[in-house]
Amino acid sequence: MRGQKLGAGLIAQSQSALPPFMLHQPTSLGVAVALARQHPEAVIAAGCSDLVAQFREGLEPEVLISVRRIKELRAISNNAGVLRIGSLVSHAEGSRSPEILSTVPALAAAWGSIATVRIRYRGTLGGNLLSRRYRYEMPVILAALGGQMQFQGGDVEALPVSSLWDRDSLPGRNLGNAGILTAVAVDTASLLWFGYERSMRPVSTVSLAIRKDPVAGLTVSAVCGSEYRQPFVLSHTTEATDIAELDPVSVGGVLAAQLPDEAGDYAGSIDYRRHLVGVLCSRLLAQATGNKGKDSQP
Repeated sequence: MRGQKLGAGLIAQSQSALPPFMLHQPTSLGVAVALARQHPEAVIAAGCSDLVAQFREGLEPEVLISVRRIKELRAISNNAGVLRIGSLVSHAEGSRSPEILSTVPALAAAWGSIATVRIRYRGTLGGNLLSRRYRYEMPVILAALGGQMQFQGGDVEALPVSSLWDRDSLPGRNLGNAGILTAVAVDTASLLWFGYERSMRPVSTVSLAIRKDPVAGLTVSAVCGSEYRQPFVLSHTTEATDIAELDPVSVGGVLAAQLPDEAGDYAGSIDYRRHLVGVLCSRLLAQATGNKGKDSQP
């Protein structure tokens, strides 16, 4: 929103009212990285489905670098136990990628369930992550998988997806001078199971991954999302050596108890949110263990 002259009130911002800016459209990653280093304040654009909304919210770039023509950023690979997904991969492409379907099929299924048809074909992985909006689901999904964002041309080379919510160390919607987000890497070597629960969206979503712990036992990692609050990362390491040994209700309760008091809001008290997250975690764990017994109702 913008104030009109002479106190006439507020008007909605429109992209058609943007002041002139410099537009770069590189066709190679090397050129894009050089431009990012030359213009650290530049806005990076891909599918632009969220960028238009940012314009209406008042964003006025002086330099905009469009990376949509860079084929290198559309690559998906799975080598040596690491799934690497290019930042320019659209939601539709990710949901039907042979590499993802053969490695983490539940990730493909979760990816294909989000957004609308138009956004699935236009929106990209990088845009979904770097817009840093609570209601977007890919950060929740990939954070539970321990996804690592890879950058070139800025001050950092890699950041965990979960750091997107660290407002103190990563100011601004474009992560300061991070440069070009090239891909997200997911370690699949230790991954045993992954699932995503969005039946209670927008109040709460939960993504959950089970991994072999480097020392002993299994580690269950969950991320609780909401349209109204930042996601929260939950984790519990058990002595179990097999998924079938996990108690869905017990582990779900331990994870939910980790939600901080600030997770409560006008859409649900903290007690309700802990109960709800416990139910969703238990439901996912029941799927993982093959225990199809009754779960609690939200």
